[in-house]
Amino acid sequence: MAENFTFNRPYKPFGLNVRVPERTIQQAAETLEGLVKAPTTPLFEFLEENEGVFNGDVAFEINKTVAQNFNIGSAMRQEDEKINGKNPIFDMHF
Repeated sequence: MAENFTFNRPYKPFGLNVRVPERTIQQAAETLEGLVKAPTTPLFEFLEENEGVFNGDVAFEINKTVAQNFNIGSAMRQEDEKINGKNPIFDMHF
């Protein structure tokens, strides 16, 4: 019995004869894709949400609102002057 004993293991290929389920391969691919896209996704979402700021639409709207505010205020001051007369001027320097 001792003469037939050897330390050599029988040949069994490790890992090559194991079948990996398709879903596992698909999940691994999705995980790798997520790892690659993860750093850039927040940046592109930010750019997409704030596109109006970067292409000048927001600045245009702000300028338009400021001009509209000035024109309305000017028209209201003119009408107030027509109805109530000029504002009194008080000279506080004696």
